[in-house]
Amino acid sequence: MTESRIASELNNRIASIEINRPDKRNALDGEMFAALANALRAAQDNPHVHCVVLRGAGDHFCSGHDIAAFGALWPQAADGAIRRCIAAFAEQRKPLVAAVTGSAIGFGATMLLHADWVAAGERAVFRFPFADLGIVPEAGATALLARRVGDLAARDWLMSGRPISAAEAFQHGFVSCVIPDADVHAAANDYAARLAAKPPEALQATRRLLLDGSTLTARDAIEREVSYLNAFIPAIVSASSSHG
Repeated sequence: MTESRIASELNNRIASIEINRPDKRNALDGEMFAALANALRAAQDNPHVHCVVLRGAGDHFCSGHDIAAFGALWPQAADGAIRRCIAAFAEQRKPLVAAVTGSAIGFGATMLLHADWVAAGERAVFRFPFADLGIVPEAGATALLARRVGDLAARDWLMSGRPISAAEAFQHGFVSCVIPDADVHAAANDYAARLAAKPPEALQATRRLLLDGSTLTARDAIEREVSYLNAFIPAIVSASSSHG
């Protein structure tokens, strides 16, 4: 399926979504935000999809908003394309794997905070230029970035807007690995295949527990884990007995 400049395909239980505007370093305009939201929702609603891979076409991942489209996109209504796209990331139930080469700027960087595993090329560069533009971050970055990289690093990255190398991003835990650029897409696909082979309900529940657990006490997290185990284990035992 291709909608505007967002292309997606399903293969071996993996939905691969590609931002396909390489001549603009995969910058997103209003139609692309809407199409990306639709692709993420379609992957979430498709029972044959166990994992989602997100990548950019060409040499770059995504350079964020198309600055030329700013005036037409803001302010955002409740059903605006950008708000729907951010919500699609935040509400995604399936594991999300990202393959990053080249530039990941603005929304191209903040969307990665919703990924479960990020492969970065050696020459990848991340940047959060919001303060330089006179605006604030989006996609939940003011809550999520500090949880991932620590408070002081998050303050530095969001306030200075300076370029972050792949090595620094890995050092702070923003990306999962740094590998040669030519190997990034294959590595993301391999990791996604490993996840897609696992029981999807267990992965989705683990993902939800991890997302919610950052704001829970240990005791509350334990209670939620037990509630899932109470549902999962009897079903597994029953299935095992019936096969025996």
